[in-house]
Amino acid sequence: MRKLYAFNFFLFFTFFTTLPSQAQQYYLNLSQQTIQLPARTIYVEQVLDGRANKSSIGLVYRKLDNRPTAVLFRNGLETELTTFLQKQLPARPTDHPVVLCLRQLRVSEVLNGFTEEASADLAADVYAHLPDGYHFMQSIAARRTKRAMETTRFHDNHLAALLQECLGQVQDASWQRAAATPAQLLELLRSTMSTTTSDPAAALPAILRKAPRAGIYYTFEQFLANLPDSTSLVQLDTIPSKLGGQMSRVLWAGVQQIRPFVYNNYIKKHIPLDAWAYSDGRQLYVQHQKKYFPLVHQRNFFTFVGEAPLDLEYARARSEAQVRAGAMGVATVRAPDHTGEPTGYEVDMRTGQLAPYPSPLQSRLAHPDTCYIYIYRRADAITAPATVFMGTKQVAYIGPNEYMEIRWPYYGRILRLEVQLPGADFCQLLIPNAAQPSYLEVSADAPSNHRPAWRWVPAARGEIDLDELDKLRESAGK
Repeated sequence: MRKLYAFNFFLFFTFFTTLPSQAQQYYLNLSQQTIQLPARTIYVEQVLDGRANKSSIGLVYRKLDNRPTAVLFRNGLETELTTFLQKQLPARPTDHPVVLCLRQLRVSEVLNGFTEEASADLAADVYAHLPDGYHFMQSIAARRTKRAMETTRFHDNHLAALLQECLGQVQDASWQRAAATPAQLLELLRSTMSTTTSDPAAALPAILRKAPRAGIYYTFEQFLANLPDSTSLVQLDTIPSKLGGQMSRVLWAGVQQIRPFVYNNYIKKHIPLDAWAYSDGRQLYVQHQKKYFPLVHQRNFFTFVGEAPLDLEYARARSEAQVRAGAMGVATVRAPDHTGEPTGYEVDMRTGQLAPYPSPLQSRLAHPDTCYIYIYRRADAITAPATVFMGTKQVAYIGPNEYMEIRWPYYGRILRLEVQLPGADFCQLLIPNAAQPSYLEVSADAPSNHRPAWRWVPAARGEIDLDELDKLRESAGK
């Protein structure tokens, strides 16, 4: 029986977005859009909404004050998309009927100074309508982005382009292979998991099934396949933090900002800031807003803690204060600046979009899952204990060959975890994995302060390491 230190504390901080109580609505309108598929062999019989969250499609910023506005269809998603596709791609005698079941449709805008970036992503499962029912054919997905001074006008065009691109992916589908999959009822397709195998785990991408390979993932497709460019060994470096407002600096205090680099012909070269992700062979890091953040594996996706985008309320208050102060006056802004504050994000494993997590459009219901984190330390060069903090509260000491358990019942919330070692102090912000225990190994033997004194290890390896520590303690007690 293990002797553990168990801790359960309130959240140190949390950041989330809420819609105004009288939120306006922006309706997508496809009446002026067209799509063309000259080589098509299908027609869309019906569009179904199989998304987990059907409350809204996303948020855009409207009018001069950039108020967040919910994106919707005036007559409902299923009705409007079915009508649009049947008008654009009318059924012909030789066409095969299919049903399009949407798994993801997201429209968003990110403000950055005087410009905006509009993005939209769509993912769906395609089912062939055969005499005995509906047979899964394949999954389709696409993403579009565009930057401009004002971007809301692009969303209708983005959606039409996504539909055209996604349906174009079905051109080479195998109808024989589809017929071999189990037949399903139409009313069950919205909640049916898309897989052509009897083992759902086998349908997961390689990056969810295997340990990450060391190298640079230049694209999301390379990331899914776990096939990075491994021609150069990726190493880590720390860089000075460049963050937003005062509160942002407080909340990120102690967290290392990582900048990866490689050696080419003995010359140190930082990897591009637009690479999708990279791995040092143990930990994955994703690029977000030209910085890299460590990924945490959840059930069938990844999360990370990144920086919040521009705080529109603060920017508006600062502009108004400057107007009041006049050209030569000093503007005093009483509103807090939340720009750059720690914010949870998730990786959409169908399209690669990095979206807020949990979604600000979803209601926050109580979740039964509790996350478990085991922090352990082998014997190293220093006998002094490591001090563990949750938030700003000290919770434990860990000596050589000791470990502890942390329980985190706040599903989807950010945990601030800090470990102070002699000569090294590191802090992490993360959304813990609720699907299985996480294992964090710390060491006072890090070669320099430029190398992390910690590493997350796979669950199987962590359990073995803890068993070994139990045996050491039992033998020492005899």
